[in-house]
Amino acid sequence: MTFHNKFLKYLLNYSNKFKIKNIMSVKKLIEVWDGKNLVEKNIKFLKLKTKKVHSPFNENINTILKDLLDTYKKTPCSGIAANQIGYDRRIFIGLKDDILDEENDDKKIQITKNPNKDNYEFYINPQIDYFSKKSIQEGEEGCLSIPEVRIIAERYDKIKIKYYNVNGKKIKKSLSGFMSRLFQHEVDHLDGILMVENSKIKKVYRISENKNLDSLYFDLVQRISKSF
Repeated sequence: MTFHNKFLKYLLNYSNKFKIKNIMSVKKLIEVWDGKNLVEKNIKFLKLKTKKVHSPFNENINTILKDLLDTYKKTPCSGIAANQIGYDRRIFIGLKDDILDEENDDKKIQITKNPNKDNYEFYINPQIDYFSKKSIQEGEEGCLSIPEVRIIAERYDKIKIKYYNVNGKKIKKSLSGFMSRLFQHEVDHLDGILMVENSKIKKVYRISENKNLDSLYFDLVQRISKSF
């Protein structure tokens, strides 16, 4: 039996145990601020480097995978790292293919779930094996843990990566474009690095009317630079 089948069996047993069908566990995202003030305990947690996952996967890892999947399906996003929902393990869930559903781009406020909910992959113990300093891209990034803010920043374009999938199979591939930027963003999360720490940020802007965001962003950058 593959790990994928074991994982599905785990989900079935979990549902039967509590006599609940299609139970979902959407976790609250850990955010660096509450809209008015920085949340110190959340910043400290997100700045911790996550721990490597060991095989065979135990029930705790199964729970993390389930919570990541449930939260991803209900959250408009391209990826979620385990530490963004409270787990200090080196796992993230994200797009498997660079095919985004942009049908609702003009109606983002109305979106209450992930339009790409069926396009996903579990990235377990992900790492970047190679990048070219001559291959650079510039693009927009947002972060679920730093809400209502976007940045324009440089990242490497062409990279070579490695991770394990939900079956425990080692995957090696080359990435570029959006998938490369996504992978780098999520690996940074697992290493305790937030997007505001990118030294190649070109522009920062808010996507809401909350005027506190300007000072919150400044205070967050200062807090990280002085304490970590």
